[in-house]
Amino acid sequence: MESKTNTDTNSKAKDFLKKSALNILDLDTSEIMVIWSLRHWAACSITGEDPKDLFTICREQHQLPDVSVLIEEVVYGIAEGTDEKGPIGGELCDHIHYGEFKILEAICMLQNDMYEDAMNSLFGWLKKYQGRKVLKCLNALSAFLDQSNLIIPPRPQYRNNLVTH
Repeated sequence: MESKTNTDTNSKAKDFLKKSALNILDLDTSEIMVIWSLRHWAACSITGEDPKDLFTICREQHQLPDVSVLIEEVVYGIAEGTDEKGPIGGELCDHIHYGEFKILEAICMLQNDMYEDAMNSLFGWLKKYQGRKVLKCLNALSAFLDQSNLIIPPRPQYRNNLVTH
């Protein structure tokens, strides 16, 4: 029997997928970069490939410092922190998965100094310990993305009223 939290999370994920107007083609470069990084790292952890090889190209293209350890910790934090199936999509998937959306939402909130909202967003679907770990990594990642002008746009789908940069 599923726990109430598990059922709530699964319901949120299913509801999100039904209502989401976002697919990969609707995203800004910053959002695509974050999702691609999560997907690539997750895929490589399954295949045994070194994700840093292709990740280096992405870093160079966007003039980012080496944030690979942050991406790695976020992917592992999601894997350990949720019982949801498929929170991160495959590299060729054309729609956004619930976990990817929640990461974009949290980064957007962090880039707009909405730390408590980002924390509440992550804690709503991740176990507390992993939510804290992911929040800390995303806080650092959001600063590096901001510095490289990779701003996550304040979309209406990200549930709060955000100020724009």
